[in-house]
Amino acid sequence: MSKHTGLQRRIAMILAIVTILTLVMSVGSFAAGNDVDSVELGKITANGLNLREKPDTDSKVLTVIPKDTKIAVAETNNGWTKVMIGGYVGYVSSKYIKKLDDGDASLSYGKVIGEVVYMRAGSSTSYPIRAAMKNDSYVKIVGIEDGWFKVETLGGKYKGYMHPNYILPVKRTEVEGEPEPEPEKATTKSSSSSSKSSSKSSSKSSSKSSSKSKSGSSSEGSSKADKLIDIAKQYIGVPYVWGGESPSGFDCGGFTKYVFKKIGYSLPHTKQINCGSKVSYSKMKKGDLVFFSSGSQKYGHVGICVGGGKFIHAPSPGKSVRIETLASGYYYSHFTGARRIIGG
Repeated sequence: MSKHTGLQRRIAMILAIVTILTLVMSVGSFAAGNDVDSVELGKITANGLNLREKPDTDSKVLTVIPKDTKIAVAETNNGWTKVMIGGYVGYVSSKYIKKLDDGDASLSYGKVIGEVVYMRAGSSTSYPIRAAMKNDSYVKIVGIEDGWFKVETLGGKYKGYMHPNYILPVKRTEVEGEPEPEPEKATTKSSSSSSKSSSKSSSKSSSKSSSKSKSGSSSEGSSKADKLIDIAKQYIGVPYVWGGESPSGFDCGGFTKYVFKKIGYSLPHTKQINCGSKVSYSKMKKGDLVFFSSGSQKYGHVGICVGGGKFIHAPSPGKSVRIETLASGYYYSHFTGARRIIGG
């Protein structure tokens, strides 16, 4: 009887050990997304800091981070700091990082990695659960507190804290890339006539007046487009910088936003597909925004048509503002749409 009982105990112990090992292994694979135990808030102090794939100066540059950009600092070893920012997890030189106090900061978006990950009311597991987030769902990262990300759901319904090990940073375009249902025209600094008046002037009974109006509008639009292209060409050679929207560095949306602002048009940094009016490929003109698919995003990249089957844009990390062909090759095959801002 005692031998039988001893055997049962040994079997139970073996089963318990197997169960524990299984759990440990599942947690290990569960944590493999970014391998981050805690984060702090930091700021870039250099004028454009290379974010590298590995802690080595020979490693691939993932992107260039502008000065004063706030980032999530994961760990520091041997002069390198592991950081998380805008769709990237990589390494930067520690001497160009300034640690900041915990607080609010726009750190882009994150994707949940794990079958179910809890959003809590505070920055530890002792706090009540606010929401159970499913794998691959998105959250907006709005700050850092006690090593945890301060987050909120995209609609703002739930706000709380999540452990950084289960949040994988993603680019804004992955979340914001698709257009809103009803596009809105870009606004200009100068006032414009009402749409009703414009509609009336195009009637058959006033064809002469309409013709003059259209001719004047076309001439004005062409003049603005030429000015836009001239300004855009001034920045050929400026390096790509993630989040950049100044002559020290541009990303694609930052470049188009900056150039259009120079001629009096206000565009958002992202979701420019919602601005102006839709234009077919065959009817594109100088000054039209042109869009391309990037990864899983239908409108993940943007540039400006310069005419002659070409466009100007800020391509990607490691490259600079340049003019490329729209008529063939990569960008032709990835073209997804165009919007007219000038006269749109």
